Amino acid sequence: MKNLLVILFLCFSFSSLLAQNPVTLKNDGDKAMAAKQYAVALTDYEKALTVWGKKPTDNVMIYAMGTCAYSINDMKKALKYFDMSIAAGYNLDMAYQYKACVMTAQKNNDGYIQTLQEGLTKVPNSKALKASLSKYYDSEGDKHYHAALEILKNAVAQVNAGKLSSSDKAFKTENERARHELNEALKLFNQSLELTPNEESTKKAKSNCQTQLQMLI
Repeated sequence: MKNLLVILFLCFSFSSLLAQNPVTLKNDGDKAMAAKQYAVALTDYEKALTVWGKKPTDNVMIYAMGTCAYSINDMKKALKYFDMSIAAGYNLDMAYQYKACVMTAQKNNDGYIQTLQEGLTKVPNSKALKASLSKYYDSEGDKHYHAALEILKNAVAQVNAGKLSSSDKAFKTENERARHELNEALKLFNQSLELTPNEESTKKAKSNCQTQLQMLI
């Protein structure tokens, strides 16, 4: 009986030691991730990371932790692990793309733009980062363009109603407000085209903007 207890104790100790092996924990995480059990995978990965402590860790695992956290909508952890991937210089293009998505999920527009801009300084040839930032510039440019059209529409309506004339100071003020909005739009469209020079819709928007500027008094 005594020998049996010793054997059981040794087996238990071996099992506990095996369970705390970071490689074993990581492998368990990999299996759970392959089965799309992202919460389970993240738990296993985090255990592995804890056991590893300050020793060199697996950057592939760290990145996987970020994707798992993102998949279960834990944006705080996702941001933590994508930042760790970025700090390690691992898979920078995708890490920055994911981080930008986290910023969007957190409704952090400034963080979103900052992430894309920072990402492009580290991965200047990233088509995805360029496309995302270009799309943002297009959207903002479009806002300024339509703001200018609305100003001009209202000013013309007042002239047609006999409330203003094109020589009035108030009309000129509205004209300058529209000019400012159009110039802002043009600047943003140019920034967009620097990133995606072959985007036809942006070229057209820029052309429309230039035409409106030429029509101003």
